[in-house]
Amino acid sequence: MNIFDIYLDKIKKIVIDQQKKDILKIPDNLDAINVDIPPKQFNCDISTNVAMVLSKINQKSPIDLANIFIELIKKNDANINSITVAKPGFINIKFQQNFWNEFLKNIISSNLVYGSNYKQKKQKYLIEFVSANPTGPLHVGHCRGAILGDVISNILVFNNHEVVKEYYVNDSGNQIINFTKSVYLRIREILNKEKFPTDDNNLYPGDYIIEIANNIIDENKKMDFSKFQSISTVLTKLSIEQSLKLVKLNLNNLGIKHDNFVRESDIIKNKEVEKVVKELKVKKFVYEGQKRLL
Repeated sequence: MNIFDIYLDKIKKIVIDQQKKDILKIPDNLDAINVDIPPKQFNCDISTNVAMVLSKINQKSPIDLANIFIELIKKNDANINSITVAKPGFINIKFQQNFWNEFLKNIISSNLVYGSNYKQKKQKYLIEFVSANPTGPLHVGHCRGAILGDVISNILVFNNHEVVKEYYVNDSGNQIINFTKSVYLRIREILNKEKFPTDDNNLYPGDYIIEIANNIIDENKKMDFSKFQSISTVLTKLSIEQSLKLVKLNLNNLGIKHDNFVRESDIIKNKEVEKVVKELKVKKFVYEGQKRLL
């Protein structure tokens, strides 16, 4: 539990106590009440909107209600140094100087992970991120997305949610055909001294293709590279595996590890899209559109 949760619970308890004494009226739930970081212009530690949330139902101005609450909040709380009201009805709290020292001691001695939300209902999350085409190493833009996805995943894990981190491998389509051809032509260049065609804009000219080609040659000594069509399927698989090694190396250097690498080719092979659409139709979540005659 964090400082915001501690004082949110305290304020909600005050509200409920006042309601039981018929002093306050309260709504069906108190979810709109929050305790948060105050704006920079206020020299305070925490701030709450409780007076503004309850003003309408109690037919009092937020300022008047806030002035009632500051006495109730400060009562029997030796940690509070000052408590003030700011328009349009925020209550700002500043703690005693020694409060944070004691608070840190309690965090260190506690068995709980500070900041983790133990009250929130736990959910299952599938976080799919990076998912760059498997045609070479990652660039800076991919790495930016990788860090963002990993941070989101880690925050959810920190709050005890069940998270699966997934990389979608787009291993079908024209870019994969061109990638495989590029690897094949580099292999031919290495083995037979055939010049790599630099005038074909569909090919991948990067030096990493040479590295991939060399690795495939070294690991497949008995493979016949004389005809592209006869080995294209196998070569595609080998090329993607080599490319994913580069991707995983890049991710590992960032400290990022995915749980699953899901391939588009497997989804197509297993007709998973068709199965999902069929299931949606059975549950009446899909309707057939009508063509409009012009």
